[in-house]
Parts: sequence; C-alpha cells; structure tokens
Amino acid sequence: MSKPQSRPVITGIGIVCAAGIGIEETWQRMRSARPLATSVEVPGPAGTLTQFQAFVAPEYSISEMFETALPGIQLKNESLDYPRDLKHLIASVGLALDDANVRSAGIALDEVGVIVADEHPGIEQLSRRLYRGISEAESASLSDKVFELNSFLVPYRIARVFGLGGECFHVNSACTSGLNAMDCAASQIRNHRAPIAIATGCDDPLSSGKFEWFEKRGLYEISGKLSACPSQAGGTVFGDGGAALVFEDRDHAIARGARIYAEYLGAGFTQDGWRVSAPHPQKANQARAIRRALNDACVDPDQVNVVVPHYTGIRATNQYEQRCLKDIWAKRINEPYCLPLKPFFGHNLGGASILEAAILAKIIEAQQIPHNLPPETSQRDLLITENSDWRTTDINVAVKASAAFAGFYGAVVLGRCNATAPQREAAYQQKTKR
Repeated sequence: MSKPQSRPVITGIGIVCAAGIGIEETWQRMRSARPLATSVEVPGPAGTLTQFQAFVAPEYSISEMFETALPGIQLKNESLDYPRDLKHLIASVGLALDDANVRSAGIALDEVGVIVADEHPGIEQLSRRLYRGISEAESASLSDKVFELNSFLVPYRIARVFGLGGECFHVNSACTSGLNAMDCAASQIRNHRAPIAIATGCDDPLSSGKFEWFEKRGLYEISGKLSACPSQAGGTVFGDGGAALVFEDRDHAIARGARIYAEYLGAGFTQDGWRVSAPHPQKANQARAIRRALNDACVDPDQVNVVVPHYTGIRATNQYEQRCLKDIWAKRINEPYCLPLKPFFGHNLGGASILEAAILAKIIEAQQIPHNLPPETSQRDLLITENSDWRTTDINVAVKASAAFAGFYGAVVLGRCNATAPQREAAYQQKTKR
C-alpha cells in the first residue's frame, strides 16, 4: 500500500548575489540600499578588454564561510573555490544547509541529494581563456578543459564537498532551470524518496562572449539601469550569483522546530519551440504554465497575493509577459501584486528563477514586500490591470513565473505554511487520494 504524499516546505535559503551573501544580509540590503550595476572588465578578442555594466556578487572564500566534508587544502587543490559558477553553487548550498540547521539536527547527509540548475557550467571560464589566445602548452590540455564542460561533474563536485549521497542530477532549461530543479527536489519529498532535498542554481555571466551575444542583438542595457517596466525596458543587465533551497517534509520540519519559509504547493511547465531569443507572439504559453501550476497547487487565481514575473528588461519579453498576466487576471476580482526582482540584483540567467523564488519565500515568511524599486519605475506600468490600489495585506499565496530563451516557460506556487485556506486544504486532500 502506497504512502500518502508528503507536503514539501522550504526550510533553508542560501544566496550569493550583488545584494549580499546569505538571505538575511540580502534581504536587509534589498529593503534599504538597493545595489547598482558596476563596470566589469573581462578579456576580449585578440588581447583586448571588454567593458560592460553588471551586478557583481561580493568576493568570498568557501573555506571561510562554513565547514565542508573536504578540507580547505583539498578545495584549493581541486580548484573548487575558483570557477565562479561552481563556487556560487557550493556557497549557496552550504548557506542553505546552515540556514536550515540541517547538520546540527543530526540529519544524515548521505541520504540527501542535490539538483543543480546551471545553463552551461564552466563555459564562461573556458571562454575567458580562449579570448586570451591558446599557446602550445595550453592546447595540449585542451581536451581536459573540454571534459570539464560535462554538466554531470557539477552535482558530483557539490556532493563531494558536503558528503551528499542521495539523488543528484543536473537540469538545463535556460532561465526556467531553477524552477525545474525546485520541482524535482519537491517531488523527492512528496514521494518519500529523501528526508531532505536541495535545489540550487547559479550563473557566471561575466564574459565577453555572453555580453557580446546580447549586445549585438540589442538585448543589453549598456547604462546598467535595468527597467522592469514593459514600456521602459531597453535591455537586460547581467547579475552574478546563485541560490539554493532546502526542502523537507512539513511534519518533519515542524517536529524538529525548523523555521519554515514557505510551503511548496505546485508547478507547471510548457514549451513553444518557436525561437531561441523571443516568445511566440500569438501564443500565451507562459499563461498556460501558470494555470498548470495553479491547478497543480489547487489554488484559484483570486487567491494569489503576489506574482514575481520573469521581466528581464528586454522589451518584447516584458510585453509578452504582461499580456500573459492579463490573460489570467484581467477579469478577476483580486489582482496580485506584481513584483519584478531583477532590478535588485540583475539577471542571473540560468540561476535567475531559483534566486527570485528564494526571495519570494522570504517575502512570504516575513510578510513584507521590498518596495525599494528604482525611482523611475512606474507603478501603473506594472499593473496587470488598472484595478489594483497597490495595498497589500496577508501574503498567503505567491507565484514565481519564468519566460526563458528557447521557449521554456514555468511557474511555481508557494504558500504561507500556517495560513492554508480551508478550501485549498480540502482540495489538496482530495488530490492526494487520486
């Protein structure tokens, strides 16, 4: 006889971004002095230097932040404290484990796995090297560098650092990767495959190749001022960093006295297979993904208090998302608060969705919305309809949505753990009996 499904909750958050290191530092910075993009200088072609604006995470050392299963000298020997993407992933996982008090609670990490979301681990480091030119000595080791691009090495290395022995793998669905990683981690908890599961994601966007790809297509805001408003959007601005979330069973978390940020209620994903850098203008596949997520969570659109859109600063994508949000909420009695988060720390690309979902979980736990958006942000321009007075009350249900390159759309629904509506509770119980 099969067990009833468990209810996954988020009990730990780890963040590295331009706003800070750790969820509390990041949260306080977002509420007070919003970080700005700074000038980045990286190797360009033929020995030149490329300069652009980006949000950059503070410098840090993994070995000085928390205890790992590997000694510091081994971290150094294996270069685990150097490549920015791997370093951010390891740091985010360690911070999330500490935030959840997993190790002090005596939970065996050899039953815990990690799902990694990263668009192309190691490629930016290789890109920087290639731009400098390859000598004969370097060309001899080129095969080793190419091997390092294998994505399976990333969860392997994180598992080695923390002594994880559970279900581990890598996902890549562009900017929606983090939401896929979250859903995979939540499914491990729901189906009793692990006591704890970790989802993590990051990106290292600080390379000439990536910047030039966006800039040549008119998709980068050279000034470094990322506008989330559809009418003002002039391009995206990269954001360095990563995030991780610890998932566990709700009853298990309550029994050990863990702080619960939010309950994971459901997810939905779609694909349009149209173009790499633009959504299909005649379809509303993001709206379809959100509806799937709400249905999976047994939540009515009128119950949603906050929605965090993808809103990259690229005008066509922002306008597409606004149409999709209107498609869901235009005729509804209650309109959710629309809160774009990229103006706080830039676009983290493959790690963007999980980074913003981490902040959304903190918003639910704190019952506070950071209103510190850029002064030029037009509130009216962010309205899904014109019916909202922008007053917020209880934040019981929230949605994080993504509209990624190559047609990957996704949404997850998070809820306040101690404010489950009776009708949703009944619907959930009915769903688990199917």
